[in-house]
Amino acid sequence: MNQRSEQLVLDYLSEVGLASYGHMTARERTSFLARLRGQIDERRRAAPDDHVDTVRGILRSFGTAEDVVQRECGGRNLDLEDDELIPDRPRHADRPPPPWRGGPSSGLMGLLEGPGQTDVDLRGKRTRSTGTLRGIALVVRTHPAEAAALGLMLLTVPWWLDLAFVWVLAAALLALSRVWNVRDTWIGIGVPVLACVLAMALWNGEARYVDEYILESLTATGVIGLGLANLVCVLYLFPRVLRSARRAEDSAQTV
Repeated sequence: MNQRSEQLVLDYLSEVGLASYGHMTARERTSFLARLRGQIDERRRAAPDDHVDTVRGILRSFGTAEDVVQRECGGRNLDLEDDELIPDRPRHADRPPPPWRGGPSSGLMGLLEGPGQTDVDLRGKRTRSTGTLRGIALVVRTHPAEAAALGLMLLTVPWWLDLAFVWVLAAALLALSRVWNVRDTWIGIGVPVLACVLAMALWNGEARYVDEYILESLTATGVIGLGLANLVCVLYLFPRVLRSARRAEDSAQTV
């Protein structure tokens, strides 16, 4: 099974699941997504190959997520305030879960993970989302190549360690990534290059030849600009790959 093709299917099922909210109950949604996954797998087995383009064509034949839900429900909407659809929550359900199940952490782990972001569920209650460390672990597990690219970019931040050369590997992983879109890729590669060139222009040393100027300015100020720009790019790229990792996890749990 092609990993990238499987990721396309999981992303598609996640979009369908999100589009079905307000049109199906939880039980209906689970059954519907299971049937849809079975139909997709059946067409994949009948296809001559499992290439990414082939799977993308199969998904396009089903239509957009909204189209799939519309065909299944016929425009039916559910009253989300209906007691039959959303039964009363037991008292113990309002207790915060323990830290190992997504609850608030205390001590050193709480400081490392931070307060976490909050989401609002259907009843308006605020729930704690994935902490920083759990988010990093989730990205490493679901998108290891992208996690490696971010890690290599962070290695260039302490420029005094002379590890700027690893950015070349990070740029290659960025260019090959299927998670970040074209704009994200251009930002992740272009911003560090531009910052490095600008930092080299600020070098006030002297050199007799052009190659000497490039080498001296690169090692003196260029690596500083490269490292700082990579830090900014990591802060920009990480939330995007984390959203993709969460969608993949939600789709896997739903299916």
